Amino acid sequence: MKVFLVLLTLVFSVNLFGREIPEVNEFDIRYYHPENYGLKDLVFEIRISNLVETLNKRQNFGRIEDLYFKIYWMFPGQYQIKVFGFPKGFLEVKHQLKQMIKNRLDFVIPLKLAPRVRSYELSYFKTKGAKGVRGKDRTGSRPVSEIQLKFKRNGMLKEFKTFSPTGVNTSHFDLTSKGWSNNKWVVDKMIIKLIQGVQLTTIENDFTYKPISGFGFPQRVDIKTSQEILTNNNGKSNKRTVSSSIEFSNYEVNTGKAQRYMIRGIKK
Repeated sequence: MKVFLVLLTLVFSVNLFGREIPEVNEFDIRYYHPENYGLKDLVFEIRISNLVETLNKRQNFGRIEDLYFKIYWMFPGQYQIKVFGFPKGFLEVKHQLKQMIKNRLDFVIPLKLAPRVRSYELSYFKTKGAKGVRGKDRTGSRPVSEIQLKFKRNGMLKEFKTFSPTGVNTSHFDLTSKGWSNNKWVVDKMIIKLIQGVQLTTIENDFTYKPISGFGFPQRVDIKTSQEILTNNNGKSNKRTVSSSIEFSNYEVNTGKAQRYMIRGIKK
């Protein structure tokens, strides 16, 4: 689970600003962002399979029966995460759990691509069957020194690769449009491959969506994580695979509940 958190942070949380490039902005225009269609206020819940079992095995928190997270989101990007079913205290553990959920919020409210690549020095590079865009950090101050994006001829983003001292991270995307997405693209499947030394980690994410109140939101993400050592092991397989899922439920759309919750929190 920690590996998954690191990967999502690398892929989706690179804070970037600066020069624009047409393919990047056009992709943002053609990708589904619910706030572009009037989403202002959203409340929903997240449950992660195997999380309760994992925490109970540590035997530090008593018996946990049902652990879930409630997210309050308000346009243009304010949010708060509340943990339910976890014992009082253990503030550091709760903080870690909230950080884990924070990196799943992009599944519901996708981040735009342009703000994440602007501060890199962007240029085109040749690649077979696609248009390649390379971004380099000339300051040497960023954890990710180089990014590479590959766009299909129709403008779809097919690959996002990052280079850093910790390894090479490559994300492949299968995009499609849905009946509720106003002919905009959403991700159906995302495969992330991270090479760190001789270890290869592969994470497959399969998305299931549900139309709600005129919008489309994820209902479930099935995740398969595999790890293997890239060395000759006398022909023996050293791959380990773990399956899990994230469930999203109880969406409340544009009810004003998130705003009221945040205002109440500010007044305390």
